[in-house]
Amino acid sequence: MISLDKSGGRTVHLFIPFEHNGKQITSISLAPLRLGHVLRWNEGAWKTMIDLMVDLAGVEETVIRELRYPDADRVMESFMALLTPEIRDDVANGRIPKKVVAGFVGESEPEPEEQRPRATNGGGEEYPLPRGPGVPLPDESPGFDLSEEP
Repeated sequence: MISLDKSGGRTVHLFIPFEHNGKQITSISLAPLRLGHVLRWNEGAWKTMIDLMVDLAGVEETVIRELRYPDADRVMESFMALLTPEIRDDVANGRIPKKVVAGFVGESEPEPEEQRPRATNGGGEEYPLPRGPGVPLPDESPGFDLSEEP
C-alpha cells in the first residue's frame, strides 16, 4: 500500500520488509519536494538521483540499496511522482546538474576547456586549426609550402 500524507509526502509500505542495522524496515516515507530541493538540484547539490531520494527519505543510502523488487519499483515510482517535470526529465535523461564554483565544475575538477582538433606540420609540431570555414592559414604555417605545386 502507498499512502499519501496531508503534507504531500508518500509512504510506501513494503511487501518484503527487511532488517538493516538491527532495525526492521517496513516502509519508506518520502517527504514532499520543496522549492529548496528544486533550487539545490539546479545548483548541483546532489551527485546522483539516489542522493536526492535519500535526502527525501531521511534514511541511509544503504537502506535504499537494500530494497527488493517489486518494492524498489514502487518506491522509485513514488519518488518520481514527487519530482517536478524538469527534474523528472533530467533523471530520465541522465542529466544531473553539476556544482559550479568559481570556474570549477564539481568538487575539484577544472572546467573543461574547449576541445579543438590539432594539426601537425609532419615534424610533430602542433598548431591549432582555424576556427571557422574559409579562414586562411597563417603565412608562417610550417609544412604548407605550395610554391612547388606541379
